[in-house]
Order: sequence, then structure tokens, then C-alpha cells
Amino acid sequence: MQALREKGSIPAVIYGKGHDNVNLTLSAKEFTKQYKSGALSAHLIELDISGKKEYALVRDIQWHVVKDTVQHVDFQFVDKGSEIKIDIPLSFINESKSPGIKLGGVLNVLCRSITVKCSPEKIPQVIEIDLSGKMIGQSIHINDVKLPEGVKFVAHEEENFTIVTIS
Repeated sequence: MQALREKGSIPAVIYGKGHDNVNLTLSAKEFTKQYKSGALSAHLIELDISGKKEYALVRDIQWHVVKDTVQHVDFQFVDKGSEIKIDIPLSFINESKSPGIKLGGVLNVLCRSITVKCSPEKIPQVIEIDLSGKMIGQSIHINDVKLPEGVKFVAHEEENFTIVTIS
């Protein structure tokens, strides 16, 4: 493994139901570039494995604790015809349009991602939480969030947890 890393490669594995595990090597430079651009967080990736197109999601990235470099990547095979559960990052927009924040309120983020269920083709890159018009003392709950068509929350309907507050 160390020899691979010294040559600029990252060891990886891809696994999933109905598939044999496949060991891969990735270009460290290209993978890191894609990761930093945000293109891998909740994105269906097309891989060429022995001449066959396969689809996968990044499920885990192991980092070097000192160097902050990628040490290993786990991918999960995805069947394009099935629904999957995936964590989607939240993006808080329109802070400048929040009277509460303009008056000195502090944005307290309690949740940075949510788990959704959808087909691989419908995976949103990010879910936007609009802060415009929010005053000090107001909160945004999971039931306030609008999801794209074909995307559902995994949490139970009775769990209307708080995502963000302005205090």
C-alpha cells in the first residue's frame, strides 16, 4: 500500500450487494482535485472496471492524520434502477437577507447533512436552506425543507427535528 501511495496512487475498494469486491488504484492528484471541488460528496460516479461501466458512490475516505492526504477510498456499487439512502450536505443561503442575522443574531447550525432516499439519478448535490426573512428566535425544522421531486427524507415523519436556529 505504501508503495502505491509513493507513486501517487490511492488504494481503493468497491463493494456491494451482488458484486465481488474489486480492489482499485486511483490517481491521488485527480481524486483529490475532484474531492476538493465537491464533485464526490453525493455524486454518482461512473467507473470503468475491466472494460465494463459500473456506477458507484464514495462511502468512506480515510485520511492521513498528520499529512491530511487521502489514504484509502471505499466505493459502493449502485444499481441505477434501485433507491439508495445517502447523506446530502446542507447549504445555508441568503444569510444577508435574514433580519435576525443583520441585527447581530448568531446562526446555530445543528445539522449539516440529512439522509434521504432516492434513485441514483435523482441525488441532489446539496439541499439549500433559505434563511431570508428569519428573525432572532426563529428556527428551521426538517419539515420546513423542500426536497426535489423523487427525493424523500429517511427520518420518520413524527421526527420534526431542528436544523438551524438564529439566536
